[in-house]
Amino acid sequence: MTTIDLFKAVQGSDIAIAFGNAPLVFGIAAQLFHISGIVLILTPTLLVALRIAGTGLVDYSAAQLERKSRVYVATGLLFVVFSGLFMLIPSATLYQPNPAFQLKLILLPVALAFHYGFLARIAKEEFSQKWLAKIIALFMALLWFAVGMAGRAIGFLAA
Repeated sequence: MTTIDLFKAVQGSDIAIAFGNAPLVFGIAAQLFHISGIVLILTPTLLVALRIAGTGLVDYSAAQLERKSRVYVATGLLFVVFSGLFMLIPSATLYQPNPAFQLKLILLPVALAFHYGFLARIAKEEFSQKWLAKIIALFMALLWFAVGMAGRAIGFLAA
């Protein structure tokens, strides 16, 4: 089964048809939840990255900010995943060949890996290589912004 066959099967499923026939307000709500989820991911990530860089909320350590931000990032991820599926499933074959969508599908797991693989480690005060922590934090923030920009580009690029 090819990727396009998979996307055709998804789009032809009963749930995709139900989502596609839902009132317009549901699509609007999905987009609002998607944008809200992105904000819930980007904002705390950027705050922690700025703190690691030595600026931002200086009354808190980077480790404190990272711990406090976990619930927001997790909530944002839930919003993004479920609203994204709601938007994707009825139009899967339109998204699949879109280069911005393909880029987003590449960037998203990389951003998640950096976020969950490195953020808590580099936010710790005892992380000895501060210059490396700053580079990783900046790269991670840029990755998340790239995911958001790729998502935004989906509406402007056709296959």
